Amino acid sequence: MTRTMSMVLLLLVGRPSAAEPPPPSASEQRVQREARRLLAQLVGVETVAANESRALGPIAEHLRKSGISAQIYESAPGRGNLVARVKGNGSKRPLLLLAHVDVVPVTGQPWTVPPFKLTEKDGYLYGRGVNDDKGMAAAIVAIAIEARKAPKPLSRDLIIALTSGEETGGFAGAAWLVQHHPELFDAEIGLNEGSGGGITVADDLSRVVEVDIGLGQKRYQSFTVTARGRGGHSSTPRADLNPIYVLATALDRIGRLQFPPRVLPATRPGIAALAKLEKPPLSDSLRRTAETGAVSESDAAVLAKDAISNAFVRTTCIATMLQGSNQENVLPVSAEAIVQCRLLPGDTVDGVREALVKAVGDAKVEIAPARDWGDATTAPGQGVVPDAIRKVTQAYWPDVPLVEGFGFGANDGRYFGARGTVVYGIHSNPTSVDDGRLGFDAHGPDERVSARWYAEGVRWLNAIVLELAR
Repeated sequence: MTRTMSMVLLLLVGRPSAAEPPPPSASEQRVQREARRLLAQLVGVETVAANESRALGPIAEHLRKSGISAQIYESAPGRGNLVARVKGNGSKRPLLLLAHVDVVPVTGQPWTVPPFKLTEKDGYLYGRGVNDDKGMAAAIVAIAIEARKAPKPLSRDLIIALTSGEETGGFAGAAWLVQHHPELFDAEIGLNEGSGGGITVADDLSRVVEVDIGLGQKRYQSFTVTARGRGGHSSTPRADLNPIYVLATALDRIGRLQFPPRVLPATRPGIAALAKLEKPPLSDSLRRTAETGAVSESDAAVLAKDAISNAFVRTTCIATMLQGSNQENVLPVSAEAIVQCRLLPGDTVDGVREALVKAVGDAKVEIAPARDWGDATTAPGQGVVPDAIRKVTQAYWPDVPLVEGFGFGANDGRYFGARGTVVYGIHSNPTSVDDGRLGFDAHGPDERVSARWYAEGVRWLNAIVLELAR
């Protein structure tokens, strides 16, 4: 799941510090080196909705040789999920460290380096998955191995879960694991990518400019919209019997649908921070919305014109896929679209479907929810995990603004959150705004991460894990 699919905003405004953290210890250097080695190993296996077992097999063996219990659970042949546990003294409930090893396709993308080989060039590490999410997976394994060597046991067990199929809904991975092996996941708290969490560095890579704590995400839910017709030969058509035109009218009406705006406790601080970064009239509407916790009619019209502002306050739906005839000279008997929705917490699948049906206003058009991706929970902004992130960040980069993030995407954390684990969004792969703008971060061609800042991100994540489990 891409970090650019989520919006994170400054909550504490300050001048980013150029202060350097203390030099890494010998233990931290081992973690950094091991993460880099494992990242190259993981990137080298093409895991586009396949081959996760091949990628994870050597990792599992490496963990076992390091004295850590590890096992691969396959939801289908080749679709492996690695679960391992570093034992603590049991004085606190376990900490879940979660990442996925599947990646999105590279087909049709103009890569300048081999996508499935880790390549260092001009200070960057290139390869599919370095950001999303093999960089995090490599860091977690390196951290676990080093923690196992510590002379004093941790206060918590560390549960490592490296999953398959996250990019296609988690049904081969996280969702399957919690359904078939729930006994493995007794964690109190968890760390995962997404939900608005991570580190942002300056475009020139000179310093950290913000640190993000991911608190929540929207619910992912698609709907199929189907119109039916008579079919036949394209040489003797009747437009009134062609389902494509009926579907086009339905999609036009869905495109003009706006859900009522709402302000959530998890999004209100971010809206206030965004107001400080924008210009009038958008900044004024954002400021009033944050101050009142409600959206006036006039402000709603302004916010609707900006994609990020609109996503903060509304459930959104957009058509993404179309299917008609299977040949150009054949009239279709049906035409179907996928409408992809992101639901604010509190909105329901049934309620969104009813809104779509009402907007279309045509009983002949069928609207049905596609596969259920599961609901999401929101984590509190105060607690042991946010406290640990703030403490480590303050020690490493004093005066860097802290961020409470809310993700517009969806990730594996929701499946564990539904079982009671409080999962926070965090990431060991620092990225710049400029790389996001240029498409060099997750899912894009020439996906990359700064070599220097990846090492620092691994060290930062390691310190947070130790803070939570010492």
